[in-house]
Amino acid sequence: MTSDIAIKADSPIRAKEKDLLGRASMAACVAEMINRSFGHEDIGDESLVVGIEGEWGSGKTSFINLILKNLESSGREHSTIKFNPWNFSDQNELITDFFDSIVDALKRTDEKGYEKGARKIREYCSKLLKRTELKIEPKISILGMEAGLGGIYKTGEEEPLEKQKEAINELLKETGKRFVIVIDDIDRLDAQETRLVFKLVRMTANFANTVFLLAYDRTKVGKRITEDGIEGEEFLKKIVQLGFPLPRPDQRDLFQILFEELGRAMESLDSEFWGWESWKDFFDPELEGDDFPTDDLRKRWRKLFDSCLKKLFPTVRDVRRYVNGLRLDLKIMPAGEVNPVDFLGMEAIRIFAPDVYFAMADEKSVLAFPAGDRIYEEESLQEYFAGPKDRDEETHRKKYEEIIRRSPEELTETVGEAVKLLFPQVKDLYRKGGQTYDDRDRKSWTKELRVCSGRMFDKYFSLSITSGVLSESNLGDFLKTINNDSSESVEKLKRLERNELYMLLERLFDHVDDLSDRCLENLLVIVLDFMEDVTDTGPLYRVRMEKKATRLCYQVLKRIVKGEGIKPVEKILGLTRGVFSPAYFLDGLNLVVEEFEKGTWREELLFTRKEMRHLNDICVGKIKKAEEKGSLAENKRLCYVLFYWKKWGSTTATRNYVAKLSQTSDGLISLLRGFASGDEGIYKNSLEEFIDLGELDRKVGELDESNSEQSDIKNLWSKPSQVLRSGWRMIS
Repeated sequence: MTSDIAIKADSPIRAKEKDLLGRASMAACVAEMINRSFGHEDIGDESLVVGIEGEWGSGKTSFINLILKNLESSGREHSTIKFNPWNFSDQNELITDFFDSIVDALKRTDEKGYEKGARKIREYCSKLLKRTELKIEPKISILGMEAGLGGIYKTGEEEPLEKQKEAINELLKETGKRFVIVIDDIDRLDAQETRLVFKLVRMTANFANTVFLLAYDRTKVGKRITEDGIEGEEFLKKIVQLGFPLPRPDQRDLFQILFEELGRAMESLDSEFWGWESWKDFFDPELEGDDFPTDDLRKRWRKLFDSCLKKLFPTVRDVRRYVNGLRLDLKIMPAGEVNPVDFLGMEAIRIFAPDVYFAMADEKSVLAFPAGDRIYEEESLQEYFAGPKDRDEETHRKKYEEIIRRSPEELTETVGEAVKLLFPQVKDLYRKGGQTYDDRDRKSWTKELRVCSGRMFDKYFSLSITSGVLSESNLGDFLKTINNDSSESVEKLKRLERNELYMLLERLFDHVDDLSDRCLENLLVIVLDFMEDVTDTGPLYRVRMEKKATRLCYQVLKRIVKGEGIKPVEKILGLTRGVFSPAYFLDGLNLVVEEFEKGTWREELLFTRKEMRHLNDICVGKIKKAEEKGSLAENKRLCYVLFYWKKWGSTTATRNYVAKLSQTSDGLISLLRGFASGDEGIYKNSLEEFIDLGELDRKVGELDESNSEQSDIKNLWSKPSQVLRSGWRMIS
């Protein structure tokens, strides 16, 4: 193992000899265009603004350096001003630093005569500040002198701004040089700073003999400088005369850089131990064919790289980030302790999806093969996995998918594929026909130092601080209560935090096939009863919760029906205590029938339209019973219930009920509460389908304001009408 870590800085290149992406010729063309622009009849000595556009890490700074090198070798004298907008802490400093940079360039050009130019620029800067939109402090320091807001340094009578500018232009022309002003990393500024920089360029971009080279991500900058109705793209067009979108690096060039860097980085691992003379040859994609046989190790590397890892390197910056992390960990990891291909894969996960890496460290039983020394019998395997084989596979799939969900969204598929390639047991969970690996594979993997071996697993995480995985205690406790009292399970759901509840409902999808018919029926009743009371949170959360819970109910129902028709549903409707949630669920089932009849439902239809009418009638019966008991008026989702009643039952019955309810002040309050959108207002347009709003307005006006509850309702009624949204669209 070598002692040299050799971490490479993420520094831009400064010479074409270092150009690994083939951009030197493009930079030469841009430099030639800049040269030809000066003295051209259409441009003359006026300024030129060139935008080098590209995403973060695409090599904009390196490209500008190549342009500057070409300008230096062109034979025309020029002075480069590299202005870093990150160096200022406020707007005053930005303006001061910018004009100071120009004065410094003049000094380098003509040390004896620069004072005259400095004075002219001082006058121009001071007056420019007075006339522009730039906001400054009451006092600023310009070129070493303090000036009040809009103050002007005078050597005599004040000159007009344009005349001062002409004088500066003459001075710049007299130098016989061009001034190349480079402003880099603009896309890393915030919106206010970005707008300020471009305003500054706009105000100074017409000095003679000046070239602005601006580096930025066009999409990000365009969004940030959008202001006062002017689109950022249009604003850019007014400022940037030449926008040069930097082409994406050729993948072959990027991979060549990666492979060369990997060959050097892996020198700390004994290549001869793995049967290779050098790691450079191992990574060289050209060394293929009969004359150069590829062993199993290299085959695994090529499969891992081609299937997923290559998607992680869109820029040179990503290559450097990966290789630098790899070099450091190879320095710490003892040579010969890890499989090189597995280490490369695990390092990629650690660097590009660290949350996944940390979660994997705590799921050894899911990812790695047992680390025992003897041939396991079936009972021993069951003991190791803590359960029967069929349930064990389901549990392990669930845990694996929970881990992968920690990936950055754009990398979920890539990281998932990498994990399956590194851990054959995970891929095996999705193969029909049961487990295909045994203790012989475990021994082979251990000998090869593979991460999928239980003996080797911990070595790949010894450099990390492992994070604890999410506790499953809430899930386990809930599953235990399904066989018992449903009210206890409902209370458990109510006690969960919002995110815990989301996760629990997601995790229950993985357990429905493990539950008995009785447990499935109980689960459906529990979820529906819980939905009845989800009213004390924001409407967005409530809608999301209803959709998630309803999808779970549908999956449970598919396993209950089993050719028995609607009998299980009739039973469940009789067991649920509420009226809103059963109606809401049935509305979804009705939607399934509609989608099926339109040909857009891809699954087998559970119930026919005729069967759904019967179930709708049962639900209307539940609503009527609630009316008779007097409990319907207290339902916090009364607005929805009345719509379902009207839809499946009778418009006359619902209008008569609302009319009767509104006769008393208590009934009126219950009605309006049932149509309220929290404290924001009332769904008046929806109420209008059941009662005349004018009549209702009169009754609200008669409420007693000295009564706090009636006063609150009157205040709620006075707010703008809200829009009722069902939020129900999909349950599969």
